[in-house]
Amino acid sequence: MILGAHVSIAGGVALAPQRASACTCETFQIFTKNQLQWHAPPLSKDEITGFKREVQQYRLTPGTVHAAYLVNLSAAEPDLLAKSRQCMATDLGKTERLGIPWLVVHPGAHRGQGSAKGIDVAASSLDYIFRLSRTQHTSILLETTTGAGTVLGGTFEELAAIRERCHFPDRVGFCIDTCHIFGAGYDIRTAEGYATTVQKMDDVLGLDNVHAFHLNDSKGALSSTVDRHAEIGQGEIGLEAFRLFVTDRHFANVPGILETPGGDPAFARNLALLRSLLPSPPPTEL
Repeated sequence: MILGAHVSIAGGVALAPQRASACTCETFQIFTKNQLQWHAPPLSKDEITGFKREVQQYRLTPGTVHAAYLVNLSAAEPDLLAKSRQCMATDLGKTERLGIPWLVVHPGAHRGQGSAKGIDVAASSLDYIFRLSRTQHTSILLETTTGAGTVLGGTFEELAAIRERCHFPDRVGFCIDTCHIFGAGYDIRTAEGYATTVQKMDDVLGLDNVHAFHLNDSKGALSSTVDRHAEIGQGEIGLEAFRLFVTDRHFANVPGILETPGGDPAFARNLALLRSLLPSPPPTEL
């Protein structure tokens, strides 16, 4: 797994790669704007050039952009749905111009329409976004959720159904959040539970369609639907699950992004812990 963290864009996106490197990241995730705002000025040519230069300078693997938290691709309200689609189309364009391959988004909440209707609306939203943005390369990753309330994405089946109904399935993949799937009821704490979960992931989503992980321990219990992140090994999931994820050959080239609390110092500490779970290289022969 290629390990990194979600870093700040304070002062401009071109400063994010340096922050990522300082945290010992190999890859990273950013927002392209304030995550609680619908609109932001477009990125300038100098910002984009500077960002790409810094990514190369610090030898980072381009990771992911996270969509604004306001977005609801399954919204029942026409105004919210229109704003969500426009926001996502803008973010998708920015992500592609930055040379980042993946834009992560929560699939949204159906708000009483029912899961089937919400899934159809989310798929239609993806179709609209791809057509409006006129992008060609960057794909959208639907993120797993805890499934609280009317939120979609608490099961692999719901995410798969959205992709299946989209007319651009080749540009839709998945981001697995460890805190979220645990809160949704996927028990990854033991080798047996991990193997069962990954097999289910493969059967329903296809491991080749899983392009990113959010590596977060959980303050909530199994099946609690609580979405509260904890530092690695300090929550209800524990270290064994993370050892299994970071050593799984299926995910060797997949970004694993920390969204743990505590900011940059905690990121460096948690990345060091994750790396300590990797097997030691064989000794070099003299």
